Amino acid sequence: MEFNTQNNKTDVKDLLEWLRDYSKTRINSRLIDERRCIPPYIVLDLGNHGLLGMQVSPQYGGINLNNRDMLRVLQQLGAIDPTLASFVGVHNVLGTRPIANYASEAVKEELLPSIATGRKLAAFALTEPGAGSNPQAISARAMPDRETQWQLSGTKIWIGSAAWASVINTFVKTFDDKGQYLGISGFAIHQDGTGLRQGPESLTMGLRGMVQNTVYLDNVRVGSEYLLGKVGTGMKAAQDAMMHGRLCISAVSLGGMKRCAQLMLRYAKRRNISTGRLVDNPVTLVKLTDLTESIVALESLIDRIATLLDSGQSIPIEAYAVCKISAPEFFWKAADNLIQILGGRGYIETNIAPQFLRDSRVLRIYEGPTETLNMFLGSKINHRAEEFYEFICEELNAPKVADALKFAVNEIRDFYNTESYFLNKNSSNRWLNICIGEIVTLGTLWAAVEGLYKQSGSQRLYRTAIWSKLHFEQKLKVVLSGFPANIAINKADILDEIISSYSDEVGEIEQTLSGELHDLDEMLYPSC
Repeated sequence: MEFNTQNNKTDVKDLLEWLRDYSKTRINSRLIDERRCIPPYIVLDLGNHGLLGMQVSPQYGGINLNNRDMLRVLQQLGAIDPTLASFVGVHNVLGTRPIANYASEAVKEELLPSIATGRKLAAFALTEPGAGSNPQAISARAMPDRETQWQLSGTKIWIGSAAWASVINTFVKTFDDKGQYLGISGFAIHQDGTGLRQGPESLTMGLRGMVQNTVYLDNVRVGSEYLLGKVGTGMKAAQDAMMHGRLCISAVSLGGMKRCAQLMLRYAKRRNISTGRLVDNPVTLVKLTDLTESIVALESLIDRIATLLDSGQSIPIEAYAVCKISAPEFFWKAADNLIQILGGRGYIETNIAPQFLRDSRVLRIYEGPTETLNMFLGSKINHRAEEFYEFICEELNAPKVADALKFAVNEIRDFYNTESYFLNKNSSNRWLNICIGEIVTLGTLWAAVEGLYKQSGSQRLYRTAIWSKLHFEQKLKVVLSGFPANIAINKADILDEIISSYSDEVGEIEQTLSGELHDLDEMLYPSC
């Protein structure tokens, strides 16, 4: 089942205006960050304005935005506060979407009206201590239970909003009563269910206002009616949520990049240095130009994908990966350059920049780290690329870029098939896939801009198309030079020896100073 994506442009315009006004009078991002908590009134206000049910049907209390408009909202939130944007994104995409798309009608009627209006929050539990970017490695399991059909056991970590959520979409390996593996299944679990235990909160570097905590499944009993899809098909719901999550992360990053650009320009126009105004300095001009061009390139791809989704087109998973790879990397670079341009002021917490740097950092890890996704993307293109090349030709309207990308991938493949910088074939293949993933990412951004330029003839897009093409060509030269693989130490034991020698110079440091005591005094425990 897919959402009805009717257009609500007027509603979105009003919503964006409300958000901008609200951010000035009711949101204190620094206090949210310092107190590690989003105030309850903000959650209630977001819910009352439809932001916690953006793609839920009005039948269940949602506002039924299409993909393009939802991404505009997330971009706006990313510019206001990446923590709030992440909170809203997790609830809508990872929490609500699997229920709206894969739960039974009875479960939808039970859960969605409260979830869509923010009276209940929803979370998504997939990651485990031994399973991060590889979901197939999860060890949490569900076994048949005579009384309630299923018993779930295992541990989930770093689950966004879990301690606040009333419902947690939980993905586990399922087995029949004979121990036969049935595949990964998803369940919408009530947080007050017997056996579900909230674990400690992780004290994260960024996005500190949004709780991330461990969830323990101590033989949680749940009925089959709360399955997300059929037994063994849970990864379909999980992958659907994660793919759209990657697109949402790119929109949040885009909003953050635009806010960074505003702050950089605001300061550079007012700051005078020995050479004159900082904004006129060539270093500043280069940094701001690079940022604005990356914004246009990224926005071109996001907007095109959203438009295709709203017209009912399917999007190859490689395109979602490109969004997730490029957007957080651009945002991180923008936040770092913001601090650099601000100089000492950029290091002061009250000047916004430090929080943006910390908040942007985790986006390079969420929903798949950049390196893992590059390897995944390169592997897909290296073994089965025709569908994606067709997407670039037909949907992005850039056949010449598709040809250039094909040629580049073949060049990289030929080069690394003759030049091996690693001791075993598996390592060499993985490096090859990473290189291909990097070049495909830049080629896809170039294609998105090129296609829109051909359609509109905009000189602004023409400049970004040139910028994108040059980045693509520059990266290709580096990859075909063999760098940095050609200077890498390819034996782990040599690196082990080098780094172990540091102990003689700096020691083995492990701080054991006392900290805050959080445990109840043993004399106050209930009697056994």
